[in-house]
Amino acid sequence: MTPSRLAMPQILRKDPLHRLPGCWYVEGSRMLRNLDERTVEAMARQSAMATFAPGELLHQAGEPMSAVTFISAGRVKVYRASRDGKQQTIALLGPGDAFGEIGIVDTRAQDLYAEALEETVVCRTTREAFLRLCSRDPALAIRLAEGMGEKLQDARERIADFAFLDIRGRVAHLLLTFLERERRLVGQDDIDRIVPGLTHRELADMIGTRRESVTVAINALERESLIRLEGHEIVLVDIAALRVIAQA
Repeated sequence: MTPSRLAMPQILRKDPLHRLPGCWYVEGSRMLRNLDERTVEAMARQSAMATFAPGELLHQAGEPMSAVTFISAGRVKVYRASRDGKQQTIALLGPGDAFGEIGIVDTRAQDLYAEALEETVVCRTTREAFLRLCSRDPALAIRLAEGMGEKLQDARERIADFAFLDIRGRVAHLLLTFLERERRLVGQDDIDRIVPGLTHRELADMIGTRRESVTVAINALERESLIRLEGHEIVLVDIAALRVIAQA
């Protein structure tokens, strides 16, 4: 699938950079927070916004990661595809997350796909432009290192989960991770529900188990009144108890 044509979102007059069409639009990005205004302006001039429909690919395995992509709206699934065509879900990204920063240090073809799960708006900056900006603004270079470090830490924690937690604990940990990210993005600490947008098999891929095991664990958590399923949403009813399970 090919990306949709570049799309220009509505420019808000209240934004001090309203005349610029680029990455100022990405609100809440951890990598772009509190940067020097000149850096944001330069990034805006050297970036492009794009919209992807559900099912469209932001990145395809075998292609070099030649740009850093910031997600402004929507959700993106990152996965690998095996030779038999099966997908292994690696991560779920949303507003404020970045994809492709590994291409800053490794431009070789990657084995990852990035697919829009819903209508998704992104801002893209080429690898070369991003490197120039990092050389001019040490704060941005530090944010890049922090972002890559956070992903490495997430991977280490996931490996630890595989080693020490049972399936029920892994599922609880994953649900809490989704909730923490949702709270951070929205800026509200009292949110108690999430919309994963992933199948049980995709959730299973993320915690290293089988689909059937995830289904059993979710049903068990619901029977214990720790979560409640409401359509596509999962309400975390007893967050404290879930944290205990996730740390057991």
